[in-house]
Amino acid sequence: MASFRAKHRRTAQKKQDGIVTLNLVSLTDFFTILLVFLLANSTETEVLTMNSAIKLPESTSTQRPAERMVISVGDDYIVVNGRRVADVATMHPAQNGLIDGLASELRDEAKRRGEAPSNGYDVTIMGDREIPYWLLKRVMATCQATDFANVSLAVNRIKDTAPAVQSTVAGVDERGDGGAS
Repeated sequence: MASFRAKHRRTAQKKQDGIVTLNLVSLTDFFTILLVFLLANSTETEVLTMNSAIKLPESTSTQRPAERMVISVGDDYIVVNGRRVADVATMHPAQNGLIDGLASELRDEAKRRGEAPSNGYDVTIMGDREIPYWLLKRVMATCQATDFANVSLAVNRIKDTAPAVQSTVAGVDERGDGGAS
């Protein structure tokens, strides 16, 4: 009985001294739940560095994007990994052939990477939804000619019944003629 009285006396003394104890169990539980939530959701999205001037087309593809070299195609420019390589304003629909600045940059990148895989290097084209088809075709032909034959197109994934993914990449077959893989 003495131990109960001693315990009660200590508790009463703490209350008089203004000492407050903090129950950390619920705080620990909260942070555990928060950590699990963040870990579970961080694997569902892939963040591609985008220019605000480029508006991606939409798709319902459920294929997850792979990390690749990115070619951004806007109304006025072509950028490879953040470096401007060509001006779209100087190109015309009647022109054929490779895009010189893009081809040069891709050849330099191929030299840095070494031996090309059998199906070509991987590359993602992030093109504005309003760019003309002839421009996209020339970009893809330039990629094909410089051993970047495994081309994917970046799109915004629209809401579907599948888990949410911010960006998805739809593949293009090795011939580069637009067939989805």
